[in-house]
Amino acid sequence: MVSSAWRIHPFLDRLASREPVPGGGSAAALAGALGCALASKVAQILLSRPRLSSQARAGLRRDLQELHRLSRKLGFLIRQDAQAYQALVKAKKTKRGIALAQRHALEAPLEICEAVAQATRSLKEFSSRPGPLLHSDLKAARALLRGAFEAALAMVEINLRESKKVRIRQETDRRLIRLKRWMNR
Repeated sequence: MVSSAWRIHPFLDRLASREPVPGGGSAAALAGALGCALASKVAQILLSRPRLSSQARAGLRRDLQELHRLSRKLGFLIRQDAQAYQALVKAKKTKRGIALAQRHALEAPLEICEAVAQATRSLKEFSSRPGPLLHSDLKAARALLRGAFEAALAMVEINLRESKKVRIRQETDRRLIRLKRWMNR
């Protein structure tokens, strides 16, 4: 059922505008949230199947709860990324608090990468269960999550170039290596 209450168009209009926010990080978080929501749909349909074993049912319920949690977190990160970037722009203009603003602008897309990687891991638990009709939704969910990861990763890499702190760069590089491994499993 298509509802007039859906509010995606105002966000898309702002994303398409000349305004600095929302930008790539917010778009990445939205794509991740969409991937989680679509995967949740597949999990709920699978849970309605009567022949599912109790062990498989328990695993799907866990995955569904995790996907719901991650979708909500990614929804929150849409705004958090935009706020972090706005703060960075302001810090650069006033030449105050730049290091802290850079750290926050780096952290938001990094959290998006982490949430998307966790969601991708949840998908792998039930990827062998859907029939042909659900396979396309599951494949679309994976594509949305992969795109969200790549977009957020690009934001991290760009923001990381601006950081002068070696410790932050090294710590972020370690986190990225771990996340890339998760995504490639």
